[in-house]
Amino acid sequence: MKTSDGVFSLMEKEGLTTLEIFYDRRADKFLLRGMKEWDDNLHFERYNTDFTVEDILTSDYFAVGTQRLISSFTKMGLKDYLEHIQTLIKETKCHGIEFYHHRAKNIRAMYCKHVNVLGIKNKHQAIRAGAMRRHELDEPEIDVILDGLNIARAMAYKNAIANIPYGGSKILVQCDPVRLDDFEAMGFLAYVTDRSRSFTGPDMNFEPEMADVINERFTKNFVSGRKSPMGASGGPTAYGVYLAIKEACDFVYGSRDLHHKRVAILGIGEVGYPLAEYLLDEGAGLIVSDRHAEKARRLQDRWGTDRVKHVRPDEIYLVDAEVFSPNATGGIITEDRIKDFKFKIIIGAANNQLNATSKEGELKLAKKLADAGILFVIDWAHNSGGVLCAWAEWLFGKKASFERLKPRIELVCKDQFRELLEEAKATGKTPTELAYQKVEDIVYSGAEFEESL
Repeated sequence: MKTSDGVFSLMEKEGLTTLEIFYDRRADKFLLRGMKEWDDNLHFERYNTDFTVEDILTSDYFAVGTQRLISSFTKMGLKDYLEHIQTLIKETKCHGIEFYHHRAKNIRAMYCKHVNVLGIKNKHQAIRAGAMRRHELDEPEIDVILDGLNIARAMAYKNAIANIPYGGSKILVQCDPVRLDDFEAMGFLAYVTDRSRSFTGPDMNFEPEMADVINERFTKNFVSGRKSPMGASGGPTAYGVYLAIKEACDFVYGSRDLHHKRVAILGIGEVGYPLAEYLLDEGAGLIVSDRHAEKARRLQDRWGTDRVKHVRPDEIYLVDAEVFSPNATGGIITEDRIKDFKFKIIIGAANNQLNATSKEGELKLAKKLADAGILFVIDWAHNSGGVLCAWAEWLFGKKASFERLKPRIELVCKDQFRELLEEAKATGKTPTELAYQKVEDIVYSGAEFEESL
């Protein structure tokens, strides 16, 4: 198999705009379906002006089913690749993946979807929620798929922990950087959002300003821009993580006072930067790392080099600090790295910090961290400020505000978080194991939530 081969190469060969891999976990069966849903000359910059997701967008529509697609994967030497994707879907307990291809601009969108039990009951158009992130075109497709499936699963748990009635999802997009005046690209991403029956917002490698453009021109299901009622979602996410760090310090050290505490922050972007400011305001000293060194210099210019130290990304795992806060890419906590950690607490906003592809793998690494004397809590138990922000804007529009949302964030990221730590200690379980136990019944059986601020 060549590195350029994958699902989108098959879609190109078969003339498909859309392909879905769906897993029925009750029957333990997969269904595949591929479609040509629009013509290549369709202008997505006119989406929701000249056409909607429910319109006929081609006079040459066709669809192919499971056996035909399996045969096509096999003929292209991709049968093992397809089976690997299906294994990952089963391991992450997801419903599957929807693939959408804008051939002219080579935009490859993958909608990874976890179970939708909560979303089906919520009486709204969107049945899942999860942000949209961009990957480079030269990244291996399978790595992007794995990232999406893991985050979709985590989003299902995060939404349940935050008491909002939506299944979990993640939209992964492989494309070149998108300009704010590229309405063709943004219209296509808006179409994918609506077609997938989700609401979303910008994540890694997509700027918050993109949400403003899409929200104003194309769909209200794309939220969390700079102009939104609460601004970009990074700030509320940072506030929740900051609250969790204070509770963790009180749990471990007997005080929420962050003076003389050192916090190592990996990633000082949309979440990491406001988190750094919260911690510095509390008197903490920081050791920061980001691939863009100018972000560290901005903090140092304001707070001084004594309060803010800067190290290379590969050095952050070895520094001497009480707290480690990962706020960039996931998969950074490996079994090999644990033995080198000097931290006593790991609390951060990054998705899927544990380098694992399943719940069982995560629980194993969480136990190793506990055995090493490190308090770690799975990210979706405390990084819910952003999704709460997105939910409030999507549902309540201009009536939403950060001040009205703060008590909801504090309930989840401070009060419920502290209860989780105390119960884990009393039962001898890791906080991650206990968090899974608390949330899985809600995610898989459904629950009724009252939607109010």
